[in-house]
Amino acid sequence: MKIQFRTLGFAAACLAALYAFTGCNEATILGKELIPGSDKIVVKDTTINNLITLNILRTDSSLRSGGGYYQGALGSITQDPIFGKTHGFLYTQLALPNADFTFEGTGWSLDSVVLYVGADTVWYGANGPLNVNIYRMNEPNFKIDTSYVYNAPRSYDPTKLVGSATIYPVYPKDSLSIYGTKYAPQLRMRLNPSFGQELMQQRADGAFKNDSAFRAWLVGLAIVPDTTTGNTMLYTNLNSGDTRLTVYYKNSEKDSLMASFKFDMYGSGHANYVNRNYTGTEVSQLVNTNNPAGDNIVYIQEAPGVYTNIQLPDIAEVPNAVINKAELVITEINSGSAGMDNIFTEPERLMLRRYVTHDSLSFLVDYGLSSNPDLAYFGGNKIVISDLGPFKVVQYKFNIARHIQLAQQKKIDNSVLRLEGWSSRMIDFPRLKAGGGSATPPANVKLRIIYTEL
Repeated sequence: MKIQFRTLGFAAACLAALYAFTGCNEATILGKELIPGSDKIVVKDTTINNLITLNILRTDSSLRSGGGYYQGALGSITQDPIFGKTHGFLYTQLALPNADFTFEGTGWSLDSVVLYVGADTVWYGANGPLNVNIYRMNEPNFKIDTSYVYNAPRSYDPTKLVGSATIYPVYPKDSLSIYGTKYAPQLRMRLNPSFGQELMQQRADGAFKNDSAFRAWLVGLAIVPDTTTGNTMLYTNLNSGDTRLTVYYKNSEKDSLMASFKFDMYGSGHANYVNRNYTGTEVSQLVNTNNPAGDNIVYIQEAPGVYTNIQLPDIAEVPNAVINKAELVITEINSGSAGMDNIFTEPERLMLRRYVTHDSLSFLVDYGLSSNPDLAYFGGNKIVISDLGPFKVVQYKFNIARHIQLAQQKKIDNSVLRLEGWSSRMIDFPRLKAGGGSATPPANVKLRIIYTEL
């Protein structure tokens, strides 16, 4: 791939004097967009419009649930016309209120039994209802000290339904007061009275002896979304302090009693299963194509999902120079209401990393230290460049001057870059359709380089 440059026609004598004084005979990294502005030194500018972009869909074995990771996703997206269907299943164990547990008093009478799940007050997709079924799990080895891959379902018994519910996204003000105690916003699922009766029949010398005995009787609960309808994905947090199974009852002497079987961060096994289905979507036509010319559309989906590899041109063609600025620009192709872009929104941030080996990734030098990244300079955040009703267009820009400089000096390989969604959550759902390397400008992925010849 040839790079064609144009002269800007301005120079910087002070920069030339500095360069001569230092006695350098190779290009120097100036850093954060320092562009000379005086006379005699030739500054050139180019925009490369034909980058090679390839959309990739691979299983990411590093994405796990369970163990010390308590966040998850519960819900269904069934009508995304671009990226297809996504479903999130949640599995959890619970713990006894205490060892040798028994309900208070005698002559117990069940009022209700409710499953509460801690949840964030944000969601993805539509602000609409989500139908779920709750089943008994039948996976004997389900336990806390095991981490589970995100793309493998856990086992439950479809004949042992313990409840069905319709739940909704929760708001910060959706607190709950129960018998004078205030609880944070949470998902609430009323279970079948028959299941509550089963619980009340257990004894301290049996299932209520200790947590091991309890989990042998109730291996866990599987919360299964309706996979035929809905466009809502809820973010759960099992360890928020609110996840519990509560039995409301009375005895022969008292009303308004309750017993809670809570999620135990040290003892309760848990897992999240996320299923993606791209069948019949436009994404399915442009992933893993291995087209030598690249894909003309970029598809990005936060993990676990689709990412894009970008091949830069031969930077060594740039003559001995200081790279003043190098900006990679990604521009959304908005599909409007037909693509439901108003419901299924874009990532707040993208990330750009480079391949060190075939499957090993590293941050670019422009990113800064992984422990203290310079995101204000590096970029990658979402910028709205047009907002006309349903046709909002966003753009992402990365400053990669130092990376380009090192590649031009052959101090690092001009390796393929990976463009991907970037979230604080291990599993997330925002997605983006953007122009690929071979798309028609100005929607295409482009790289602008400004450099000073030396």
